[in-house]
Amino acid sequence: MRTLHGIGYSGWTEKARWALDHHRVAFRYREHVPLTGELGLRWRTPRGVRPSVPQLADEGGVITGSFNIAKRAEEVGQGAPLFPQDALELISRWEETSDRVLGVARAQFITGLLRNPRAQKESLPSFVPGWLGGVMAPSVRMGANFIARKHKAAFDVEGAIQQTVVPALEQLRAELGGRPYLKGGFTYADINAAAMLQMLRPAEDRYMPLGAGTREVWTNAPLADRFPDLLEWRDGLYAKHRKP
Repeated sequence: MRTLHGIGYSGWTEKARWALDHHRVAFRYREHVPLTGELGLRWRTPRGVRPSVPQLADEGGVITGSFNIAKRAEEVGQGAPLFPQDALELISRWEETSDRVLGVARAQFITGLLRNPRAQKESLPSFVPGWLGGVMAPSVRMGANFIARKHKAAFDVEGAIQQTVVPALEQLRAELGGRPYLKGGFTYADINAAAMLQMLRPAEDRYMPLGAGTREVWTNAPLADRFPDLLEWRDGLYAKHRKP
């Protein structure tokens, strides 16, 4: 069976899972553990491709990146297309915007994780007993710092929010104009845009189960207060198009 390796709280992983579920492509999911899972990730990754998750292994080989996985889901799955021809330019533009925003979101999460012991315990692999959480917390901090170095995520988060995230959200608000979709119907552009809102407030637990500490780290209250209409739009999109 196809296997998707990812990080459950990652916006990129969520985009890949959403596309696979939308096209009713069966797969099993494996959680990638930063640092300790790096050797396996590098072993699976084709030569010349940067090792990262999400990563899908199927009969066509190993596919890295949410966009490529979504395209593969469209190729082998069923249901309404996420990449209609008349929306390709729009999808490409929001793919680039989403990637930039998610890069800032990752930096925001890493910064918050390093300061939140409860979220650190929740980030430990499921096989680690709860009573070992405090002892193992340093390994989570090591993993967070590893991600920061790997993805060059150590920068001025607040400055990046103002320069990158706020303009993207204002653009999304303007292009939606109160409509349910960026195009005439549901496309991968909407998935890209919805994923950006992860850094304001994560989706409900029935879609993205998170511990209280992890949810706290992901939440940016000032941005959530500034863009409540976009969160309402995102939640409506999930309710209509995302399988719990």
